[in-house]
Amino acid sequence: MVMSEEGQGSDDQPRKRLKFRCYKPADETLQDRQIAPASSLSVDSEVKKIVEESKIAGSAEIDLNALAPRKENWDLKRDVEKKLAKLEKRTKRSMAEMIREKLKSENSLSAD
Repeated sequence: MVMSEEGQGSDDQPRKRLKFRCYKPADETLQDRQIAPASSLSVDSEVKKIVEESKIAGSAEIDLNALAPRKENWDLKRDVEKKLAKLEKRTKRSMAEMIREKLKSENSLSAD
């Protein structure tokens, strides 16, 4: 594709402009293409916000669970707990059934 003077390609596609996010160009003509660095959110502001909300709610104590970060898999554990409870019941029932069958077979062998 050949670029023309107007910044358009020969296929009438707009030409992409360079953007410098992490690079500070030395050339003065490229200085205007530099993007301002992204600002990161402060954890302090989030904590202050939660503290203020708890004061407004009238609670004297701060809920530490709301302030502490959760583990990555907390939602997976929550969703699986119900299924594990069902499986635990089935496992106990099956083990009891197997023990009964074993006792019956031992009783029938000793009776013979």
